[in-house]
Formats: sequence, structure tokens, C-alpha cells
Amino acid sequence: MMIKYRDKILLWGVLALATLAVSTLKAQTVTGGSGATAPTEIYKLPSDGQAERVHSSQYDYAALASRLTAGCTDNYSKYKAIYEWMCDSIDYDLTHSIHRADSCYMIRMGVCQGYCELFYRIAEAAGLKVEIISGVTKDIDGNLNTEGHMWLFAYTRENHGILLDPTWGAGSYEDGRYVKNRDKWAWFNVEPEWMLLSHFPEHEHYQLTNRHLTRDEFLAMPVVNPLFRTYGISTHQLFQMAVEHRLTMPKFYNLGEGVFKLIDIPMCTSLKIGQNYQFRVKMNNQRDFGIVNKPVLCRKKEWTDEGNGVYSLSFMPRATGKVVFSLIDPADTTSWYSMVEYAVEPPTADDWAKVERDYPLNVPDATKVGKIDAEGWRRCGIDGHTLLAMIREQHIEALPSVYHDRGQEFDIISVPMNRKLKAGKPYTFSIRPKSGIKWVIVTNRVEWFTEWEVGNKGVQTMTVTPLRKGSLEIYTLMENNNQYWTSLVYDVE
Repeated sequence: MMIKYRDKILLWGVLALATLAVSTLKAQTVTGGSGATAPTEIYKLPSDGQAERVHSSQYDYAALASRLTAGCTDNYSKYKAIYEWMCDSIDYDLTHSIHRADSCYMIRMGVCQGYCELFYRIAEAAGLKVEIISGVTKDIDGNLNTEGHMWLFAYTRENHGILLDPTWGAGSYEDGRYVKNRDKWAWFNVEPEWMLLSHFPEHEHYQLTNRHLTRDEFLAMPVVNPLFRTYGISTHQLFQMAVEHRLTMPKFYNLGEGVFKLIDIPMCTSLKIGQNYQFRVKMNNQRDFGIVNKPVLCRKKEWTDEGNGVYSLSFMPRATGKVVFSLIDPADTTSWYSMVEYAVEPPTADDWAKVERDYPLNVPDATKVGKIDAEGWRRCGIDGHTLLAMIREQHIEALPSVYHDRGQEFDIISVPMNRKLKAGKPYTFSIRPKSGIKWVIVTNRVEWFTEWEVGNKGVQTMTVTPLRKGSLEIYTLMENNNQYWTSLVYDVE
């Protein structure tokens, strides 16, 4: 007796979260999906009784089959042509009433059975052999579709073929309505392990994997986000991790399809401050990208270019919040899109000690004084570890601002390190200029002090008492433009 499956389209193209862990997984480019040209051929002996399971037809599909497969030189390309036509031409029947090939073709709508029977008839007319698989599916939230589903095994040569699901390839429910899929090829030429993550066949021989699952094992497996595969993560390792209940992944976002592939990333939901993690990506275009761990941003230019579009980075989280692999918006270079997102675990004192060894200005004692121009201070002769020690020893609340953008080069010998100065109190400034023809101290941009005491090795020293609230700045008169430029800035209270 013919069983009519009242299937539901299950949305497997949206975002998902995984659970916890700390492990690293090598990602590999998948063979199926995205219009793949190389078949993932699977060995399978033909099953009997397929013709009896398909409704009889009143149509001759020979002309359609001939038109669709014109120019195709092998069975795989013929299946691809039929699949593409079906995904583009057939919509899902939201009334769940169209199950047969003839009515599906005539109305251009159908449920999963209609899709599969129409594909079967067109393939049959093209001299191809297809088997319809029945079973159940699981959606992105892990909900089971108990009303059943159908998909296909298509023979590309004797005892070998591919898996495909034209129903899921054609479209899905989004926000309560049916829409065509952005990537119909995601469900063509599908690896058996990937199919088994969401499709559980009624007959075990259609699992087509070395590791056969029971229904209970299928139901217990965690959800796998389709973006994992889209971004290049190995299907086999995903399957193994899911079966063994150790699948742990960061949060993935779409809009990166076709832009990059992940080669090596931390496979966990959260990262630890002070620990180094390896990232390797293959970029398919010239878009800028980076790792963001605010306020830290490691852009493309800071990654190692390995050639052929592959970039690598060893990255240490240095701030609480999130670590995000992001793409820059090509239309707005100030905007970034999150692609892969990790949480940051609450840090311990030991975690911060590890950060301090390599990035002293990223520890809390340093960041509490506000944004620090590490390069500016280094060019003034004060490295990160020295500056951190000063911040701690002098109880600095905010640092003065340093500038070197116009070539104002100087070494700081001894200056006030707190940005805030007191009116009526004397302060001594000792510097060694390395550029400029004249250095002055100016208060409120009105009073100019020029009398430096010149000592050994070109060190200049001056004591100044700001009399009013406002500002105190050290200016440099540059040789090339005869203008004064700001080099060091304080606030006077």
C-alpha cells in the first residue's frame, strides 16, 4: 500500500549554538554541496521494489528529461541538471496535498513525496536509476518530524551513487513562510555522514556509513549547524563528535558563504584569556578580515600570508567579553560582520599573569587608565612592561597623550605620568629631543615657556607651574613646515 508522507520542510539553514568544550579540530573542504562538480560516490547494491512504491504516471517525461539533460556527458551531470530544475521550478505545497509526480509537475508544487516521485520519473525517462528513501528528519532545534520525509539515492554508475534531497534543496520555512534556499546545492551530492546528522532512513542499508546508528542514537545526537559544513569543517569529524556527544562549537553566523573556508580553528564555545589559539582560514576574495577581542583587533595585515589565499594567526585572548572572527563590510569599511564567535571564560590571576608576559598593556591595571598608545610610548623610550610598572607604582588614573604623527621624536627621561596636573603646583619635565628645531611648553595655549636647561647627551629639563585650569602641552617646531605640533598633552585642574 502506498504511504503518503505529509512532510514538513525543516529549516536547516539558520544559525545554531553548540555546547561546551576545549579541543581543536582541523577543518577540511567538503566535497558535496555548493554546486560541487566532483561526485561523492558511495558504494551501494540496488534495492528491489522501488517501482512498486511510486505512484503510476499518465505523463511521458521523455521530452522534459531530454531537454534538461541536453549536453550532459555523464550521469552525474544529468542528475545535477534535473536537481537544479526541480529546485528552481517546484515550490513546496503548504497544503500538504500534492504527493504524485504528475500533479507535482502540472501544478509546480508538492510535498517531499511529490518532489522525489517527480525526480524519479524524470530520471527514469533519462535512463537513470533512482531509489526513494523514506525516514524521519530532525530540524535545527533538534525537533523530530514524526510525519516522515523522503529523499533520494541516485546511481551514477554500477553499484555507486550519490545522496540528495531536492525538497530541502528547493526551500525552507523562514518566519512562517516558504522561501527558496540561497544555496540549493547544499543538499545535492551529500556525504552519508552529513545526511545522517539530520535524516534517519527507515531501512538501515540507506545509512551508507561504517557506523550505523540506532533511532535512539539519532535522536540523542546534538544538532549540527549547516554553516559548520558550509565554512569547510570536516563532515566526518563532525559526525564522530556528534555520535560521541562531544560536539562543541563556537557560534556561527551566515553571510560568509563563499567568502572563506575554515582550515584550523578552536572547536569550543569559549576561549581562555592568556592561552594561545591557532586560526587558519582560506579567503576566496580580497575582503579584509580579523580577530576582534575588544579593544584588540588583529586585521588581515597582521596575519601570516601562507599563499593561495591561506592566512594564519596565533591569537591570545586579552580581554573579557567575546572573541570574534569578522569580515569587513565591503560597502562600509567601518563596519564588521561577525562570522565565528567565542565567549571568553572568566579569567583567573594566573590567566592575567600569562597575558602580562606578552601583552602587559592589556591587563586590567593598564586598561583601567583608558586607551593606551603603546607604539607612541615605545617611541618615547618606554616599553609596555616599564609603563605598566609606572602605572602601578604611581597610582596613575589616566596617562597624558603622546603624539608622533608629524615626526615629533623624543625620549622621555622624566615627566609627570598622570594626565591630570594641579594648578599652582610646579612640575618638572625632562626629555631628549630627537627631531624638531625647537621644543616649548605651553599652558592654555597662551603662556609659552622656552627656557630649557640643557644637560648631558642632549637632555632638556624645565620646571613649569601652571597657574590656571586648562591644558599643558609640549609643542615641537618641525623643520619641514615651520609649524608647531603637539607632542605631549596634560589636563590642568
